[in-house]
Amino acid sequence: AAPDPYSPSAETECSVEVPSVVEPGDRVVIRVSVASNTPTPPTGEIDVEILAVPGGKSLFSKTVAYSGGVKRIVGPALPDDEKYEVTTRFRPSDDSFLRCRVNALFAVDNATDNNGPDDNDNGPDGLLPDTGGPAMLWLLLGVGLVGGGAGAVVYSRRRSAAVPA
Repeated sequence: AAPDPYSPSAETECSVEVPSVVEPGDRVVIRVSVASNTPTPPTGEIDVEILAVPGGKSLFSKTVAYSGGVKRIVGPALPDDEKYEVTTRFRPSDDSFLRCRVNALFAVDNATDNNGPDDNDNGPDGLLPDTGGPAMLWLLLGVGLVGGGAGAVVYSRRRSAAVPA
């Protein structure tokens, strides 16, 4: 008899959401969820840890109970101009689910550091690209030329049409 290749535990998939950039002085908000292809949601505990990058020094850790849905965890305010990694690990309450783990990177930085004081985020050096779109005068001139060309085509076709006798 061959061994049974199927595990009695259902696979789980962890997901973590954290803003890619956090403003200095703001607390980090982490959203964690665990999914499984089963009719009942996974239950257990989620370990959350924030590590400094590089180096891996632990700056925050917390364990929360999990019974389905999205768990919102508020972390500390961290020093700015630094990069961090959030590590989450799901530990099921019984053998019906497998463990899972996921990481996400984020930074603490002032989002407006690259913009000038009078920048409205859509000009040169702003957050939006300068696409170099045409000026309104050129746009109106082009519309006028297209309309004039269409009128000339219609007029010339009417002149060349045979006149019934």
